[in-house]
Amino acid sequence: MIGILSDAHGNTAAFRAAIDHLGRLGAQQFYFLGDALGYIPAVEVVDDLERMGTTVTCILGNHESLLLSGTTDPQREAAYQHQLIRSRLSGKQSAFIGSWPTHCRRSHGAVELLFVHGSPADFTNEYLYPDSDLGRFVLSESFVFMGHSHYPFIRAVGGTTFVNVGSCGLPRDDGRYGSFATFDPTVQMARLYRFDIGGSLASLAEDSRNLVHSSVIRLFARRAASLVGTVMEAERGNTR
Repeated sequence: MIGILSDAHGNTAAFRAAIDHLGRLGAQQFYFLGDALGYIPAVEVVDDLERMGTTVTCILGNHESLLLSGTTDPQREAAYQHQLIRSRLSGKQSAFIGSWPTHCRRSHGAVELLFVHGSPADFTNEYLYPDSDLGRFVLSESFVFMGHSHYPFIRAVGGTTFVNVGSCGLPRDDGRYGSFATFDPTVQMARLYRFDIGGSLASLAEDSRNLVHSSVIRLFARRAASLVGTVMEAERGNTR
């Protein structure tokens, strides 16, 4: 079983909960699709990923790219918190995220997989949403896994199954539930899961929690009429 997650955005507790859930589901190999950092000015997720060693493959996200290049739009700095995050990154951490590729192609048996942060056309920066036109992509891969938009979905188009794993740390559909995906190459099946991250902000160190921008905090107050994915805590309601 393969576990795929993305967009932790400094939410250490949510990231660790996702990894724990994936482990209990049987995942032994992991793909992290970028944006360990940004918005929440904490950097511990980078250390967690490095400690996972060869069990995880990391993909460069747009926030890592901006942090490394120093090209953040000044108008977005208040929300992105890149200047503060950059000051908190050690040289070792910066070198680690600088080693992440923009995409990864892998074969699992007869199944060809593509892992990106954004899209097959723009590996880092293009957003794909549940209603995006996916028919314009003509791909040899059977599955494409991505994040970036923070909206999870699974859609099969033109012989390729597109899986947006959403965000484990900063969901934009319903702020109560992070998301991740599993992939079983034996049966060629991908599944989306949701898990409770309601207390994740409160667990942050005070010097990080108090600096999260109000626009980011409001994301955790969002509610969706229904959730895409299986909710890990069965008592929390229906799934689809």
